[in-house]
Amino acid sequence: MNEFVSLFGVMMAILIPVGIAGGIVALITSFAKRRRIASSGSSEDLAAVLETLDRMDLRLQQVEERVDFIERVLPALREGKPLTELPARSVERTPR
Repeated sequence: MNEFVSLFGVMMAILIPVGIAGGIVALITSFAKRRRIASSGSSEDLAAVLETLDRMDLRLQQVEERVDFIERVLPALREGKPLTELPARSVERTPR
């Protein structure tokens, strides 16, 4: 019986580190596989992302124009000027 316990202890001393190492290797390979899948986008995905960026850029330009308008109009309205005397839009544009 004593020999069985010592044999079982030796087997556990070998199998536990091997099992842990196998688990670590499995985790590393699954993370690497996920990273490869995430980084290998198709051209259709890239085109969709670029189209979305173009739409967002257009909307951002529209918001910038509205903010510019509000920045010009509010001070004039606070001073009590009529709408016909509102300041004109500046011709300076930020480059793309």
